[in-house]
Amino acid sequence: MPVPYIPQQFVPPRTSSSAEVSNAMSSNAPGITPHFVPFAANDVLRYDSRPLVDKSRERDHIPALMRRFPNESCPWLNGDWKSFIHPEGALYLYNESRKTFTEAIMDDTTFDLLAGCVDGLYDLARAQSAIFQTDDLELVVQLWLTEGEVTCQYYFVDHAARTLFWLHDNLEASMNIFSGLRGVDDPSHIRYALESEYWIHCERYPNHKMDRVKLLKELREVVMHASAEIITSDMSLSPFDADELSRILELINHLQENAKENDFPHSTCIIARFMHYFYRAKFFNFCGLPCARLDADRSVYEKDTGFHPLISPLSLVFEAMLFWAPQAHLKDIRRVWVDECINTPRWKDFNRNLMAEWTGITIYSTVMLAVDVSFLAVPNVNIGQSQSIGIIATYLSIIFITGSLIASVLLARQNQRYGFESADKAAEFLSDLTGTFFGVKALATVHSLPYAMLMWGMIYFAIGLLYNVFKFTTTAMLASVVSGCVVVIMFISWFIWAARETHIFRRLAKFVISPVLARGSIQR
Repeated sequence: MPVPYIPQQFVPPRTSSSAEVSNAMSSNAPGITPHFVPFAANDVLRYDSRPLVDKSRERDHIPALMRRFPNESCPWLNGDWKSFIHPEGALYLYNESRKTFTEAIMDDTTFDLLAGCVDGLYDLARAQSAIFQTDDLELVVQLWLTEGEVTCQYYFVDHAARTLFWLHDNLEASMNIFSGLRGVDDPSHIRYALESEYWIHCERYPNHKMDRVKLLKELREVVMHASAEIITSDMSLSPFDADELSRILELINHLQENAKENDFPHSTCIIARFMHYFYRAKFFNFCGLPCARLDADRSVYEKDTGFHPLISPLSLVFEAMLFWAPQAHLKDIRRVWVDECINTPRWKDFNRNLMAEWTGITIYSTVMLAVDVSFLAVPNVNIGQSQSIGIIATYLSIIFITGSLIASVLLARQNQRYGFESADKAAEFLSDLTGTFFGVKALATVHSLPYAMLMWGMIYFAIGLLYNVFKFTTTAMLASVVSGCVVVIMFISWFIWAARETHIFRRLAKFVISPVLARGSIQR
């Protein structure tokens, strides 16, 4: 399942931090006071810190007439608390009278503190809001025990408004809600982030009775618009590609058959999961604001045009040595990695194109390696003259071709293993690169190495071949070879100029002349 535009999520600490509020409510356990800390639905540690199976406890027989199968994994459950099984298989707890959820990853000591924390939150909520009594509100808590205190992470859910809210200021919202996105200020923009968190809650705790008929109509409209956009434009902001959108529409058609029935939670989980992806994409694209992103490769921030006296000249030199291949790869990376956010459909296309390029280069390198070795076996080529320019150039060609072959195989293998694994892991990887000295240019340079080394191998082979031709051929043959070389060089030069593969003078003006003129204008 694709993960659109989502960098690494923040996981809150298990101990008290600056985000904890000093409001402490008395608990049932003497000497322990809970501290209430806001957290997000995506930070519920359902998939982390899972308990392991105790292999020492097992049954070797099934009793006679056994027709009831109670869940004995939580023997300390009492009162209104009941255990529920998520369609994925996770066990969670729900108190219907208090409308409170929590994970079943706890022991009896933590469970004994749960009632006091829930009562304390509801008492504080009633003290702060006169209209808190409603059936559309739910509470999710998560407890962490430390020495002498208990940290109670929580959030409230408002199903009518489709949002989360807290009784204290969420001081970690920039990371655990906004995922580090810069420039978040407008409340209408924050709403999309909270609604995406709301749909995560609905997916993980699908107990609330929703109007599935209305939700399916809304989801269908969103998916159909995304399908039309991705068919008619290559700048679509959809978090899914065309094939995935068509399969989602098929799922919606099947879901409509049981839309009016609320006996099974599976449909709620499916709807909530897709809604989360679409609303998360709206948040990262600044939907509804004057600065909203309308094209997938368009940045919403001011472009950094700063000149670095070391990086810019080095970048120009490396690009020239690598035949300006890093510039093409950098352009492709920036189409995928826009404002430090991953566009999942483009990420898949990007990896497919890389695989096709490296596979082709591997074939070319294999052929060139065979040509180099065959050239050394030609009788007229005297390998014994190790100082010959032709022999040295051929050896260099073999070295570069071998390097291109090795780099292609390694990059293709790495891309095959990790390229399609997860978009959020790709976002984490690219985010780490962005903070380095050379940034994503280093990745673009690595991606261009197989092509560049193949080109250098061809050039050195051409040098070795022409050296032997010019040294050992007659005048008539030499004239024919020279004329052929001139024609080939003219065609290659024409192609380079027509395809705009190199703009060395324009780049020199950009990296050298422009900063000098800017400094002169400042001094004036």
